[in-house]
Amino acid sequence: MIRRVLATFLLVAVMFFPLFVFATAQRGDILLLKGKQYFIYTNPLRAYLVKNPGKLPKSEVISSSNWRGYVATWAVQDGRFVLTDISILQSVHKPGEAGFSTELRSVMLEMFPEQMEVVADWFTGQVIVPDGKLVNYVHMGYASTYEKYIILTVKNGVVIRDWTADTAAFIRFRDAQFAAYKKTDAYRAALDEITQEEVRRRA
Repeated sequence: MIRRVLATFLLVAVMFFPLFVFATAQRGDILLLKGKQYFIYTNPLRAYLVKNPGKLPKSEVISSSNWRGYVATWAVQDGRFVLTDISILQSVHKPGEAGFSTELRSVMLEMFPEQMEVVADWFTGQVIVPDGKLVNYVHMGYASTYEKYIILTVKNGVVIRDWTADTAAFIRFRDAQFAAYKKTDAYRAALDEITQEEVRRRA
C-alpha cells in the first residue's frame, strides 16, 4: 500500500507546487489567456490560503471532483497574474424536486472587499495549462496528459516566462522539476506526511 501511495505522490508532485494528491480527477481553476479559457493544473490560491487561514468561506458541499471546495478564476493582464474571481460550492434545493443540486457562488468580494481583481503577489511557481487533445486520461488528481501545454513562470504575481511544450517536452520539464524538488525540505516534509498517514492507516 505505501508504495502505491508514494507512487501517486511522485506522479503528481512534480506538476503542482504547492501540491495536493487526490484519488479522483479534479476540476482545475480557470485561466483566461489571450482570449481563450483554460482549466489549469496548478492551484495558485493555496499559498495565499496557507498564509491566511480562515479567509476562504467554508463550502457547504464537498465534491469528489473538487476536494479543495472552490474554483478560482485567473487572468494574465499586462504581464501580471491576476485573480478575478473565487467561487465555492453550495447546495441548491429546488421546489418539487427531491434532494439537492450544487452550484458555484462567488465569494470574491467577501475575501477581497471592494476589489474586482487582485494581483497574485503571493504566488511564485509554474502555472501548467493543458492544451489541445487529451492524450491519456488518468482518474487521479491532475495526472491526465494532453498533446501540448502552455507553461507560465510566475514570480510574485508577475509572468516572467510564457512558453509551450508538446507532451514529450513537458514530461522532460516535469522530470527536471521533480529532480530539483526532491532536494528540498518541502519534498522531505511531504514524504514524511504521506508515510505517517500510511502508518496511521495500518494502526
